[in-house]
Amino acid sequence: MDSNVFEDNNVRAAILSAIIFGILIGLSITDIVFDEYQTGLSDTDNDGVPDISDLEINGDAGIRFTLVEVIHTELNEDTNVTLVLGYNDNGDSEGMLNGQVCVLNMTIQENTSFTRPSHNCVFQVADYALRSVSFEYRMFEQEVINHETINHDWDIFSENNDEYPWGTNTTVDPGFLSVGSTIILDGMSDGDSWEHNAMVVWYTNKVPIVAD
Repeated sequence: MDSNVFEDNNVRAAILSAIIFGILIGLSITDIVFDEYQTGLSDTDNDGVPDISDLEINGDAGIRFTLVEVIHTELNEDTNVTLVLGYNDNGDSEGMLNGQVCVLNMTIQENTSFTRPSHNCVFQVADYALRSVSFEYRMFEQEVINHETINHDWDIFSENNDEYPWGTNTTVDPGFLSVGSTIILDGMSDGDSWEHNAMVVWYTNKVPIVAD
């Protein structure tokens, strides 16, 4: 046969149809891929944060703050103190404790310079892997005088501030805290007028909070 098979009209029509069909399939697949990319890839738990940026892809993320050590001035009697740790996901820096709050109580033994409690707090950070949040810290002891409870604040921040002994870490990245971080609050390094000073050491890590 001297005739070229590609000169047959039916063959050429079949080849053209195959090419067009292949192009349509390719465009369809490409559209799916780009659509996934443009919408932030997959979101397993439908929390609005793509899995690639999520702290916990199967639920909500928790940040655990473990109280490692409290270094303090020596006291001449056992003293009960309270540590308050607050979390705000809106970046609040006013010290109003508007978000989640964790309260830890411990006893400082007389004639000691450090305390190693085994307390921890867990905050649900709602998978804000790409958002900045704030954490607030304060420490105080209570004294009852004439049936009235008086708070005596401890200074745990390295700043010469005679008005406020507590403070806030603003614009914190939860992703940074989730991989294991140490936070040191050093109120013993300044020269303000607070009577009681302490250095508080926290360790942070991620814990999963399974969605209902």
